Amino acid sequence: MNQEEEKPNSSKFGEEGKAGINQLTLTGTLIAKSVLRYTPAGLPICEFELEHESEQLEASKPRLVKCTVQALALGVAASQVNGLELGSLKNWSGFVALRSHKSKSLRFHVCAVREC
Repeated sequence: MNQEEEKPNSSKFGEEGKAGINQLTLTGTLIAKSVLRYTPAGLPICEFELEHESEQLEASKPRLVKCTVQALALGVAASQVNGLELGSLKNWSGFVALRSHKSKSLRFHVCAVREC
C-alpha cells in the first residue's frame, strides 16, 4: 500500500475505529452567560446556558421536548455569544464533549451561531 493511501476505516484523528460523527445543531434561547474571558493562549472563551423547546416525533408519536443545555464557545463563536442579549433565539451548531476528564456530564461546544 502506498503511504498516501489510507487504510479502510482509519481516521486522521486517531486510532482506527475511534472516529465518528459528533455534531449537534439545536435551536435555543440564550438564558445565561458568563463574562467573556481569555485562555492562556489568548483565545476568547464564553460559558453559557441554552433553553430548548420543540415538538419531536418519537415512535410516530409527538413528544414535547424541553431542556436546558450547558454550553461553551471559543474564538469567534465566543465573541458572537458575548455580543448577544439574553433571550436571543438562535441556531447553535457544534459538538458535545465531557465537561472535564473527571466528569461524566456533557457540555455543548458551540462552533457556529446562526439566525433562525
